[in-house]
Amino acid sequence: MDLKQGGIALVLSTLISTSLFASTAEGEAAYNQQHYEKAFILLSTEAEQGDAKAQYLLGKMYYNGQGVTYSPEQTEKWLLASANQGNADAQVLLAAFFWYQNTPEGRIKAFEWYQKAAKQNSADGQYGLGYMYDTGSGVAQSYENALIWYKKAAALGNSDAALAIGYDYDMGIGVKEDKAEALKWYDKAAQLGNTSAQYNLGLMYEQGDGVPQNYQKAASYFEQAGHNNHAKSQLELGYLYDSGKLGTQNLEKASFWYQKSAEQGNMYAQFNISDMYFYGEGLPKNMEKSIEWMQKSAQQGYARAQNQMGIYYRDGIGVKVSPVQAYAWFSAALNHGYTEAASNVAAMEQLLTSDDQIQAKLLAEQYSSQYKTEEDQ
Repeated sequence: MDLKQGGIALVLSTLISTSLFASTAEGEAAYNQQHYEKAFILLSTEAEQGDAKAQYLLGKMYYNGQGVTYSPEQTEKWLLASANQGNADAQVLLAAFFWYQNTPEGRIKAFEWYQKAAKQNSADGQYGLGYMYDTGSGVAQSYENALIWYKKAAALGNSDAALAIGYDYDMGIGVKEDKAEALKWYDKAAQLGNTSAQYNLGLMYEQGDGVPQNYQKAASYFEQAGHNNHAKSQLELGYLYDSGKLGTQNLEKASFWYQKSAEQGNMYAQFNISDMYFYGEGLPKNMEKSIEWMQKSAQQGYARAQNQMGIYYRDGIGVKVSPVQAYAWFSAALNHGYTEAASNVAAMEQLLTSDDQIQAKLLAEQYSSQYKTEEDQ
């Protein structure tokens, strides 16, 4: 009798377990297909019944605001439930959740959860742990420990960890500067598709930094990253075509890559594409677009673009003449380190009426405060 009851219980337990797994799998499939409403319904049921994978995915949905309103309370509740059952993905995301609280308590909790994930051989957990040792966040800084965990993560295919090792050797952070080692680790990260590593390799070959200068190799790495929307690589590739360093100048390709980078908000590319529209180089001349891109660059704090906007308003190039606007832009450029703007500021002061000077100086203060780079802040 006992044997029969035990057998029935085992069958029922197996059926329930299989049912849970099937529903969670369906919920995960719906999540991956971005059918968030369906995923939420399926995963909520399984999460409530204790399925760790469902709890993790539900927490992730609340964390990312996918199909639901972002909720820190629900995020922590479900990720913690899953993490406590040993789900390494939940432990990593929970660590990130605590990390971004940017509080001493949050950083300590982040370290604890990264550590739990790392001990389960989670590459992301190992990278997170390495990063915390590297930066001394939530734990005493230790470059030695950072390198240990970065190497463990890199061995499991984490490209950010390989990038970090390469950067440390490149800059001599916590280790003796070693360009050959930097090149090796950047290459490993680049082969894993890391665009920042591809960009760094491109820079090394472009500048001849630790390797023989080779513009063709530099362009190859920049192009790999550029095709994956790495704005700085797109800028550098545009420059290589613009400058003729790849053999012959190719303004069409230069404008193509500058445009790509500019559209992603790179202020230097915005300045360059503005220039190309201004002169009609590599694309049809278009003053309206030229002014538009120059203003975008200036508003991001690029001092050279701010000086150029001053010239446009001073001389009425593509805009209505405005001594007040010209003075404000020249002043912003000077305040942000573009010393060539000093003579322009002085010249404009002579042209302004006493009433205009008051308005111009107020606008100059606004532009200098509002339109600046992170370095100027």
